[in-house]
Amino acid sequence: MNSKRYKISGTKGIDQGAENGISYGHYQRNNAQKFITGRAAHNLAIDTPSDNETVTCQPTTKKLVEELFNKWNNALQTGNAKTVATLYAEDAILLPTVSNLPRTTPEEIEDYFKHFLKKKPYGIIKQRNIKQGCNKITDAGIYDFEVISNGKKEIVPARYTFVYEYRHKQWLIIHHHSSMMPEKK
Repeated sequence: MNSKRYKISGTKGIDQGAENGISYGHYQRNNAQKFITGRAAHNLAIDTPSDNETVTCQPTTKKLVEELFNKWNNALQTGNAKTVATLYAEDAILLPTVSNLPRTTPEEIEDYFKHFLKKKPYGIIKQRNIKQGCNKITDAGIYDFEVISNGKKEIVPARYTFVYEYRHKQWLIIHHHSSMMPEKK
């Protein structure tokens, strides 16, 4: 598979004006004064290449998406929260299935999995919808989680979204949302 090089016309950043005090991510819990989303924590442009940047788009396929999910699911099987957390980008957000707290730091993501992995989860994709972009993939759909609860195997149907981004020569999860299905069958 050949990578393609595309000239992406962009900007030097997103003009946010002087709107202060709108927080995002882990800053929200710390009451920090930050600009509105559109720039990363270090005030650098995100998702918008500069006007003189050339981007090489990595090839994406359904098979790649399946491999990325399997890599994550296999990491769950190790029982090691750190192994799972390394699949997430440093600035990723995890909106987890069994926690009300959004996880926005590597430490918070690892902490979530320390508790979740005790249930010995195993994910089974039931339906997926894939959207592909330049160095970004969205995989959204429905999965069942087999978990051990009170010593018994239980099936938890859930909705999911994984957004992967190609960074530093690897695909990382930048956004993961999982929620139990709202209606019982």
